[in-house]
Amino acid sequence: MPAITITITLDVPDGTEVNITTTQPTADETGNGIPADVQAAIERLVPSRYRSYFEMYISRAILEQGCTAEIPDNPRKDEYLNVYPPSRCRRSRVSGITYSSSRTAVFTAAIDLSGYEHAMETLNSGTYAYPKVPHLDSVDAVGEALKLTAIAVQRLER
Repeated sequence: MPAITITITLDVPDGTEVNITTTQPTADETGNGIPADVQAAIERLVPSRYRSYFEMYISRAILEQGCTAEIPDNPRKDEYLNVYPPSRCRRSRVSGITYSSSRTAVFTAAIDLSGYEHAMETLNSGTYAYPKVPHLDSVDAVGEALKLTAIAVQRLER
């Protein structure tokens, strides 16, 4: 990340103590909202043919819908990325994206997928459980994943 220089001049009475605290930025320098650790994982684990669409989905989910992207704290952390809703919602994953294929499971419960070109049903023991977008490989696929994510977020609002 490029260095940033900020100069602040304060007029304070003699003997006044001024404390300045800084923190490390949580997003990369492109301003896409993606936390640095998540960006590093994407760059390391997502195949180049999916990477820009993967980043587009994560960035827009964060910036437009208020979601957060988090690397799971478990042994499978290099397999998938979790997306959580904004803080106004109950805390439950809204989506999980597999790094290797960009498969995006969106946890809306079973919904009608009429009108969706890319989304398809995920079956759990033979029963439709939730939709998925098999690959984030186009702007349209990202758009459908974001539309489904908005539905998942809405279902978790308090």
